[in-house]
Amino acid sequence: MARIYYERLSDECADYLENESSRRREHTAMILIFDSGPFATKEGGVDFEKIRGIVNARLPELPRLRAKLRRVPLDGHPVWVDDQEFNLDFHLRQSSLPRPGSHKQLCRTASRIAATRLDRSRPLWDCWVLEGLEGGRFAMILKMHKALAHLEGADLLQALLSADEDAPLPKATRALVRPAPSPVELFGEEVIRRWSPSRRAVSRAMRFWESPARASSLVQKRAQNVLRALGYQIRPAGESPFDGNLSPHRSYAVQEVDLDQVQAIRQTIGGTVHDAVLTILTGALRRFVQGLKISPTTVDLRAVTPILDATGETAEAWVIELPVWEASGEARQDLLGEQTRRIRSEQNLASAESLASGDIWTAARLFAIGARALKRIENGQLAVLQSPGPQQPLYLNGAKLEECYGILPLQDTSGLGITVMSYAGSLFFSFNCDPDIVPDVGLLRDGVEAEVASLLISTESRGPALRAVGVQG
Repeated sequence: MARIYYERLSDECADYLENESSRRREHTAMILIFDSGPFATKEGGVDFEKIRGIVNARLPELPRLRAKLRRVPLDGHPVWVDDQEFNLDFHLRQSSLPRPGSHKQLCRTASRIAATRLDRSRPLWDCWVLEGLEGGRFAMILKMHKALAHLEGADLLQALLSADEDAPLPKATRALVRPAPSPVELFGEEVIRRWSPSRRAVSRAMRFWESPARASSLVQKRAQNVLRALGYQIRPAGESPFDGNLSPHRSYAVQEVDLDQVQAIRQTIGGTVHDAVLTILTGALRRFVQGLKISPTTVDLRAVTPILDATGETAEAWVIELPVWEASGEARQDLLGEQTRRIRSEQNLASAESLASGDIWTAARLFAIGARALKRIENGQLAVLQSPGPQQPLYLNGAKLEECYGILPLQDTSGLGITVMSYAGSLFFSFNCDPDIVPDVGLLRDGVEAEVASLLISTESRGPALRAVGVQG
């Protein structure tokens, strides 16, 4: 074992820490709803100690979740070190909803949990177990800072969830705690690292000069991507009803939609499931704006939606105009599909639009990748993150996962963030908003339900779309 261990944060992750404030959070959150199954107690609650034992047994596999922040003396740059005093009870908490434990009550509690800042003196994650949901169910709410979520081996949910309903209970082992450097050691190591060019840096420079044509091509491609994105922003978007100065308050709403219904809509109006989701959201936003007594024809709105690249390791944010002024759902889809086809033809990203992925839980990692791609939200823009998930049921040691929702942090002047996660034949829409900017977020939830119903009615009078449009993920 190394004498000391620490890991320097990337500049991107350090920026997440610096940009955080009382009105802007830099952590994502996920809500998972389970059938109580083997965790049910006679009193109608859940066996929290059993859940705690499972989490505790998995933590040795996840050393990143025991890492906390330190600062380099004088320099101030953050690094990760192992928390020598790690205590699970400060990260895994139990609470209960008031009866009957409805989705509305869950969302109200989740919005309060998600709005609070993570303790910088401890590893940057929290998990709440909420019992008392209607139907004898319970929920887990996991918060994780974006600076931590990108690290390999920091996905607690992937470690906990399994496609095997009868997965054996892991045996608890003692976690290996690596010694942290002293302030003097940390300062010395960082000075040496910063002022001594590494072999990797030298080799990069050599490759650049040895192959200038290749380097020039790479720069040119990146410039083309920037210009392509700016092509949608040459005409600046005006302020929308979803723009404003963020307050510290948050409200939250969710809506489940059958994936088969969305597939039926897609097969009729054409495009991908990704396009169909944007069509549904555009219609819901149109209904919401009308409810505010604002004419949709006066609203200029765009979605910033991250799409995974071909490697599945990074994402690029597409900027897509949302035609809320268009009354016809089919016409809205045509306008959206035209934009996504144009972008797709320029980049090899079509396969990354799929909303189904494998048989293991990867949604948390993909969610974090997408959230990091949302660098800047301009006026008249909304963040819309679609995250793929497995289509077969997953279990927490016998307790079936029934629903999953993401909470996207708000940033800049945008008072609304939208997440759509897929899992086991359903799409789970979630809306995180600043209630001082977007009043009654429940109207957006209702708008999704109404828009799906309206589009399904229109599909009954039409056959499947005859045109073939790219990937049908």
